Amino acid sequence: MVRPQLPAGLLALISAFLCGAAAASSPESSATSPTADVDLICHTDNPSECYPKIFQATDEFQKVHPDQDLPMGLHVRLNINTGEKEAKINVPDEPTHPDLEGLPVDSSLITVDKPPSEESDQSAEARIPPNAPVYDPAGQIKEPRTAKSAEGTTFHESLSILKKGLDIDSALEMLEDISHDIYYGLKIAEDYETVKQLLCLASSIPNSNPENEISSRRARLAAQTIASTAQNNPKALSEIEKHWPALQNERCPSSTETLDMATFRLLSPSSSPTLTDPTLAKARVSAISSLLKNPTIRQHYLANGGIDLLLQVLAASHTDSPDWEPARRRAGLLVLDTFLDEDMGAVLGEWPTDTTPQADDKTCAAAQSDRDVSGQCWDWHAKQLAERNKADASHWSVELWGKLREQRKANRGKKG
Repeated sequence: MVRPQLPAGLLALISAFLCGAAAASSPESSATSPTADVDLICHTDNPSECYPKIFQATDEFQKVHPDQDLPMGLHVRLNINTGEKEAKINVPDEPTHPDLEGLPVDSSLITVDKPPSEESDQSAEARIPPNAPVYDPAGQIKEPRTAKSAEGTTFHESLSILKKGLDIDSALEMLEDISHDIYYGLKIAEDYETVKQLLCLASSIPNSNPENEISSRRARLAAQTIASTAQNNPKALSEIEKHWPALQNERCPSSTETLDMATFRLLSPSSSPTLTDPTLAKARVSAISSLLKNPTIRQHYLANGGIDLLLQVLAASHTDSPDWEPARRRAGLLVLDTFLDEDMGAVLGEWPTDTTPQADDKTCAAAQSDRDVSGQCWDWHAKQLAERNKADASHWSVELWGKLREQRKANRGKKG
């Protein structure tokens, strides 16, 4: 097979990008990294604002952060000017400061009432002025210095190539690699045509001819790009939400379904002569998982039976093989993290609900060999998966079945 040749200009741009990436990972840049044996606490993306988890004492008083662990035996004081705790290495025979000579020493704490004027000043500061900008928890995403170099040029070239359907493979590789950066992830999400093209490629049904491997790889790269674009990038996900009303009604050239249903369908339909590759299914589940962090898309997903399509990955007969275990695990964790496990950010009560009754065990057992699995057998399939792995109490399927039963019980309690 003759491989498509890349334009010389694009080759040069990609080469420049690769050189820039290599330079970024050079020993010079790693020299400023903290040592591996020091645990750091970082509340922002700025490395200079990080500090050790365990307070590192010196001979001078230093600020102790509220979430730092303070070793025993240090000299600790409260700075009355700042109200901050400070500490240093304790010197038992250290002389008393001359200004403190003769003053009584007392270790008790007393409460001092604030003057009314001070309280009113603080309450005035707490009031938000009427013309203040809206608080943005995601903060401002600054343009990286590389955006004006070969990397930025190659990125924008890849967007154009993808939308025009030219050298798709090179463009997908570039976008999948760079979409992990929150700036470039946002730029991908802002472009309607790029998001549409990525969703169409990710949901495309692989051909049954020798080009099946090529089409599967393209779909996988597109799904991975969507996943990394929306993951941990609230602003990018918000941009996709803005596009969603128009996107959901689009139709891709290779599909008769609307784009939303094509996106939610993780496996090839039963009418298709080919089965979905397990690595492609896993990438599609990852993309869905990232998109479902948005409440609007999540509600649309539930209203259109997306959760039942996910069950196909967990329980369809042709997925019952070791090759499918990574995809099954990713699907199980999606359900836990999105709907059942509040500690992982799930919104409880959205699913499951009592609107879809569960079929009896006999009915579900008789239908388990079908490729299209019924959502009325969610509980039965979850139980079967847990039974199969009950020897490992930490297995994701055991936790899935346990959390699903808890939510069913909570639903019955609300009705009572």
